[in-house]
Amino acid sequence: MAETEYTNKVNGILANGFACLGISMGTRLGLFEGLSKLAQSKETAVSTQTLADSMNFKERYVREWINGMALAGILSHEEIDGEDRYWTEPHTLPTLLGDDTTWIAQSAELLTGVAEKQVAVEKCFPVDGPRGTDVDEYPVLHEFLLRRAVMWKSPGIIHRVFEDEVLLSKLEKGISVVEVGCGAAIPTKTLATRYPQCKLLATDICADNLERAKTTCQGLENVELRVMDACNASSDLNEKFDLAMMFDVYHDVPYPDKLIAGIHRILKPGGMLLMNDIGAHESITANKEENAAMFGMYYTISSLYCMPTSYKYPDGAGIGACGGMELYERKLKDVFTDVRKVAKDIGLFFLCTK
Repeated sequence: MAETEYTNKVNGILANGFACLGISMGTRLGLFEGLSKLAQSKETAVSTQTLADSMNFKERYVREWINGMALAGILSHEEIDGEDRYWTEPHTLPTLLGDDTTWIAQSAELLTGVAEKQVAVEKCFPVDGPRGTDVDEYPVLHEFLLRRAVMWKSPGIIHRVFEDEVLLSKLEKGISVVEVGCGAAIPTKTLATRYPQCKLLATDICADNLERAKTTCQGLENVELRVMDACNASSDLNEKFDLAMMFDVYHDVPYPDKLIAGIHRILKPGGMLLMNDIGAHESITANKEENAAMFGMYYTISSLYCMPTSYKYPDGAGIGACGGMELYERKLKDVFTDVRKVAKDIGLFFLCTK
């Protein structure tokens, strides 16, 4: 690649990075939705003042934001009768607004969330610097991740994930279930509502998350909440559960081997663990060949959040977002008698039997 071509490439990345921040603002503030309600064609295009008034925003801020989005090609613009007008094209709305299973534009909020701690992470690089950052210091990111969990509200998702017929029949009859690292406990709520005969325990090491889970599961008599480190679960939980669930947790924890051993201990003989994580490979070469842009994004996100929040602890693993499905499978097979992948059409899910 020639120098000029490389320079143009970097300039393009920089421009797209700032456009990503604009997309994040547009989703967080509801600006895309607000504009879509007013104008979905050139004929209905509106001024920045009209958009600002409809949302009770300051026009000057709306104008600066929307011009960036227009020049990035995210929104449409034309000068009409001497006035700048803006609109959303109908074909852009699924991407910009999303739904319970599609969050494309909203994913820009990941950049806003991890960038909160960039300076703190930079201080971790020197040998004599801190080992990592505190997981509780990413409020914007956690807000996004909790909202992203809405995909688990759908009972249909449960059947796509729990495709094992034996497990589904057990759920119908009623079993004991524990969710590890529950966050807002939306999977727990979904299962508890769909299978009221089941008893569920939602656990998280973070008390703040349990407060969110309390709101989520309010009124569900078959759900219990508990602040718990699954690496060191109390002995009263030994061999208590038929099913453990863990979604997008493993790569973030400082002691993953202890976590898997702890979950194994609280499962009954023949009990199952359903574990979901990012479908990256252990090898950067494999990630480059499959989807360099996507996995490159994951590495960068991980360098700002997943890795430093895990590596912070003494002997913390610091696996990172791209720890790799091959690593996860090996670790699970070290403990469980049967490990297989399920629901391959919607992500990386392991169903493991004790």
